[in-house]
Amino acid sequence: MKPVIRVHRSGIVYIGVSIVLGVLSINSGNNFHYLATAAMLGFMLASGVAGRRNIRVAEVSFEFPDEIYADIPFLLFVEVRNPNRRVPIYLIEVKVDGKPLMFPVVNPGETSRQSVAFSFSSRGGHRIEEVLLYSVYPFNLFTRYWPIEGDLSVTAFPTPLKPAGEQLYLRTDDERLNGKSSRLQAEEDTIGVRPYVEGDNMRQIHWKTSARTGKLSTRIYDDSGSGGGKVIDLERLLLGGKERALSLAAHAIRESILSGEPVGMQGGEAFFPISAAKKDKLIMLERLAFYE
Repeated sequence: MKPVIRVHRSGIVYIGVSIVLGVLSINSGNNFHYLATAAMLGFMLASGVAGRRNIRVAEVSFEFPDEIYADIPFLLFVEVRNPNRRVPIYLIEVKVDGKPLMFPVVNPGETSRQSVAFSFSSRGGHRIEEVLLYSVYPFNLFTRYWPIEGDLSVTAFPTPLKPAGEQLYLRTDDERLNGKSSRLQAEEDTIGVRPYVEGDNMRQIHWKTSARTGKLSTRIYDDSGSGGGKVIDLERLLLGGKERALSLAAHAIRESILSGEPVGMQGGEAFFPISAAKKDKLIMLERLAFYE
C-alpha cells in the first residue's frame, strides 16, 4: 500500500473557502483578501508538513504470544515507538483487521504498547492481512495513511481437548519406545516432584517423598532429551479421528508446558524425543498444526 491522504468534509470546506477567497482577492485587489488567502494556504501547508512528519516517524511493531491455539482468543501486542529525541508524536491509530487502537501521545524516545484480542478458527498458518497506520493530526482536515511493513504470519496450534478416557501415552514396555528413549536421568537432574499419574515410569518414582507422604510421587526432570517423562502416542490417537487426535495431543503438550514436565511424541514415522525444553514442545505443536 502506498501512502494515501483522505480529505475530510471539514477539509473540503476549508479548501473551498480558500479557493473562493483567492478568487475574491484577484477580482477585488484587496490586500486584506490576499493576506487572508496566504494565511489559509500557509496554514494548510503547515498542517500537511506536520502531519506527514508525525506519521512517518512512527515505528510500529507487533508481538505474538508463543502459544496460539485455534478457537482460543489471544492478545496481539502492538507497539508504537517514537525514535525522535525531541518531538512527541500525536494521535496515531493502528487498525488491525478492522480493530482500531489509538495512541494519543508517544513521548520522545519512548514506546507505547497496547493489545488487541484475536482468535483463529482453524489450525495451521494464518496471516493478518489488513494493517493500517493513520492519523488525523494536527487539525482533523485530512487523514494520512502510511504502509506498515513486516511479517504478520503466525501458526495456530490445534484446539486443546481434554481426554475422555483415551490413552495418550506410550506404555514403557511398548516396542515402539524401545531404543528411542535414552537412559533415565540421574538423581541430580531432578528439579521437583509431583503426584504419581497412571502411566508414569515406575523407575521415576521418588521413593523418599512417597514414603514420607504415604502417596506415590514422581520425579520432574530438568532435561531436554533423556528417558524421563512420557511419550504421546499420536499414532494410536489417530485411529479415533485426525482432528480429535491432534487436539488431544495438543492438550497433553500444553499441560506439559504449564507443569514443566518432559514429554515426547510418536506419530507414524516421526519421533520427537522426550524433552522438558519449551522450544522443543513448540516444535511438536507446530508439527500438529500442519499435520496432513
